[in-house]
Amino acid sequence: MAPSMTPHTRLEKALTERQGGSLPGKIPTKWEKFADVVILPRNSFSEPEWKPDEPMWQIIAKALDVKRIARMGEVQGEHRNSGVELLLGEDDWVIRREHGIDFGYNFTQCMWSAGNVTERGRIANGNFEGENILDLYAGIGYYTLPFLSEGTRGPNGERGTGRGAAHVVACEWNPAAIQALKWSLSANGLEECCTILEGDNRNQIFKSEFDRINLGLLPTSEDGYSIALQSLKPEGGKLHVHGLAMGGKEHEWAENLAELLEEMGPFSCSVDHVERVKWYAPHQRHIVVDIHASPVSC
Repeated sequence: MAPSMTPHTRLEKALTERQGGSLPGKIPTKWEKFADVVILPRNSFSEPEWKPDEPMWQIIAKALDVKRIARMGEVQGEHRNSGVELLLGEDDWVIRREHGIDFGYNFTQCMWSAGNVTERGRIANGNFEGENILDLYAGIGYYTLPFLSEGTRGPNGERGTGRGAAHVVACEWNPAAIQALKWSLSANGLEECCTILEGDNRNQIFKSEFDRINLGLLPTSEDGYSIALQSLKPEGGKLHVHGLAMGGKEHEWAENLAELLEEMGPFSCSVDHVERVKWYAPHQRHIVVDIHASPVSC
């Protein structure tokens, strides 16, 4: 095929030839591609007229220059398994490198949101030197690892702009995500800087010893609010609260959050920053609110 063809044109041409000149349904116009994997949108090639089989997946793989093909599904269960279906290939393990960090995980079992790249970068390039941090919903380490990293290094390996935390306590209850996090901590040389607490964070008892707490669960991390407030040092600290706000009302959502947290006590809470991460649904935006919590007497 001509190298000047777009991936979509190559895919359309290859499938048209396979189908004898006529396509039995629509083909996707976009997909997610990384490493040697392409993840197709949900319901791609699901019409029975396609009669998908391994030769067809191999044709698609060749057209898109990958070795493995998967298809998006619904996020499933309390563990928020990705729901991705592997269509071609035997192994679902993948390593993504982002902001100087290697993230390893099984993509049919664990979620990955490419749209959160800016938030991971904001953390990776932040200064958390000397801090003790609690990550209440760690997953595969989406934010645990950036909190410990130095951010993206220079072209010759120069130190990045970030300054990693002294220690992160990471809470997670999905066994597959825990195994991925352990692998990534080791691969990045960070295993001595992190303690993993396995199981429901609501069953853990935390000392009031943390400088900063991350609450990164969507659609809401409300169950972790009281845990976070109880776990901050008496002199207070920072909270990073992920949530969903209507477009145009992000700051209103953030101010309401600060009021709610202050009512829960024992800190005076104010909004330091509102980060607009990505659109989550029509008119609904994923945001991160940085909350400064200080003793009421201050």
